[in-house]
Amino acid sequence: MAATPLRRVLAVTVALPLAAAAVIGVEILLARRGPDVPGPPADVSGCLGCTAGQGDEPRLRMVWLGDSTAAGVGAAEAGQTLARQVATGLGRPVQLDVLARSGARVADVVQDQLPAAAALNPDVVLVSVGANDVTHLTSVASYARSWDRLRVPAPARLVALGIPDMGSPPRLAQPLRALAGWRGRRLDRAGARRVSRDAPATYVDIAGATGPAFRRDPERYFADDRYHPSAEGYRLWAEAVLEELR
Repeated sequence: MAATPLRRVLAVTVALPLAAAAVIGVEILLARRGPDVPGPPADVSGCLGCTAGQGDEPRLRMVWLGDSTAAGVGAAEAGQTLARQVATGLGRPVQLDVLARSGARVADVVQDQLPAAAALNPDVVLVSVGANDVTHLTSVASYARSWDRLRVPAPARLVALGIPDMGSPPRLAQPLRALAGWRGRRLDRAGARRVSRDAPATYVDIAGATGPAFRRDPERYFADDRYHPSAEGYRLWAEAVLEELR
């Protein structure tokens, strides 16, 4: 009879992780079936602030790499995207090229997008990526190795946006949201360490700068899919980036 309490403890010890895994599995399915928004707006790339008679004026050659946030998913028009808001916020002519693709992870940026960026002879390369590494369970070691390989062509400056606050999107139910936030912070620390080693690279702490606002007012800062930033959300991101670029 003395073994009965022990068996109960063992049963609970086994059952709790299984139950938690089942709950998270259901929440992942629900998140995947949530509302969608259209793809990124067309014609985000272009020469901004370029007018007739300014052909000889120096243009900053800006290239954006990364995932759907760099591409502008969640914005209703090109001018609301993160890349456009940053480019126009500089107040000077900018040749903007957005090579980002939805669903990309850091390894995809290195393999597929970086070679195309090098061919454009950029002055500054901005990278917004990492959320898909969080949701696709990229290991910390693999994530760090990919950042080690992300080298922009000299003399271009690298501006790396940190992983956004993955514990804030209302599309993710609890406890999945908390788990995503924890994974996001772990990967972000690894990426930030890699970026900080490489001058003249710059790291922008997007989660720290904008995460609290996204949590306070999700209706304002998230798009209709309750996952990607809205135009107002991208404005907050752009302000954080512009502080570094200026």
